[in-house]
Amino acid sequence: MKNVLKGLWGFVEVIIIIYVICITAFLLCKNNYGFTQIGDMTFITIDEEAINYLPEAKENDLLLVRADSSDIEVGDKIYYYDTENSMYVVKSAHVKTIQTSDSGMGVYTLDDSEESTIATTRAIGKYSTTYKTIGGILDILQSRLGFLLLVILPILLIFMYQIYALIVVIKYGDEEEKKEVTPSNQDKKENIELL
Repeated sequence: MKNVLKGLWGFVEVIIIIYVICITAFLLCKNNYGFTQIGDMTFITIDEEAINYLPEAKENDLLLVRADSSDIEVGDKIYYYDTENSMYVVKSAHVKTIQTSDSGMGVYTLDDSEESTIATTRAIGKYSTTYKTIGGILDILQSRLGFLLLVILPILLIFMYQIYALIVVIKYGDEEEKKEVTPSNQDKKENIELL
């Protein structure tokens, strides 16, 4: 039973370490606009403010947008970075026209009430997937208090347990070795009978 519990605890440790690595990667992989971007995927958590700019999403959703602006055509719905109140936000709109220059830079005219224009470098992409309630969980994990309680604290507990296990091995490991080296009374009786 003791070995089963040790194996179970080892499995839990591995799961916690993988979980901590994933959450830390989300925090470290912020792009220039302040959103998590891993590879060509941009992760957008929908909170009370973001829902104003992305009405098709619901609060606490996680929106994944594949960052590929090379195949955007007129009429496509795109996600792009915009500024509101000196902060970057993600908005969506349909492309009305595309203008490109000789240098390769381009501008999208959007089909919104203001007929806004954005540089092609601000476009994220047009393909997205939405996951319900995961955005709210991710927001909690990425907050300061959430990171402290749900990331740092589990790692601290694992670290303390490993130190405890090391002390136990150092302190009681020598006594177990002495017991193994010293023959038991039964072995002594067998040796006497053989003589």
